[in-house]
Amino acid sequence: MNNKRLVPFIVLGVITIFIIAGVSSSLFYTIQTGERAVIFYKFGEGLDKNNVIGPGFHMKAPWNDVYIYNVQEMSKDENMDVLARNGLSIHVDVTVRFNPIPEKIGYIHEKFNKEYIAILVVPEMRSVVRQVMGRYSAEEIYSTKRAEVEATIKSEAEKILTLNNVNMVALLIRSINLPEQIRT
Repeated sequence: MNNKRLVPFIVLGVITIFIIAGVSSSLFYTIQTGERAVIFYKFGEGLDKNNVIGPGFHMKAPWNDVYIYNVQEMSKDENMDVLARNGLSIHVDVTVRFNPIPEKIGYIHEKFNKEYIAILVVPEMRSVVRQVMGRYSAEEIYSTKRAEVEATIKSEAEKILTLNNVNMVALLIRSINLPEQIRT
């Protein structure tokens, strides 16, 4: 008789376990080391950009969205042709090292979304490289003022990226290919 009374509780328990297992992926999330997250509350205040979530195991309502960002240092390589002051075309390989400011990823998400590298970092880097190198002749860029050019590019790009909550660690000119007439 006692076994017959337990059957509905066992069935209810098994059903509850399946429901919890099915919903758990939308209830729980994990932030790894080197990551931060922000939550978008669909039925609340929207994007909570001031409350950045650190590493660990967390819970959320199933209807809210979590946006996870890598806040470790990253690098992006760019190959581009720029015009020097004297009108000569120079091929330049540049690397920028950067990371989003962890406490400000909510602002990055609000303004640029998860594509901030393609929307902000790369275009600004390309623009600043072209502007700065356009102030110098090809000979200066290649030999006498290379360090000055690098420092100026880094300084100007750093100002723009910092205003947009991205920390620029370094900007490196990997190689410069001069036009044939200058090389000879």
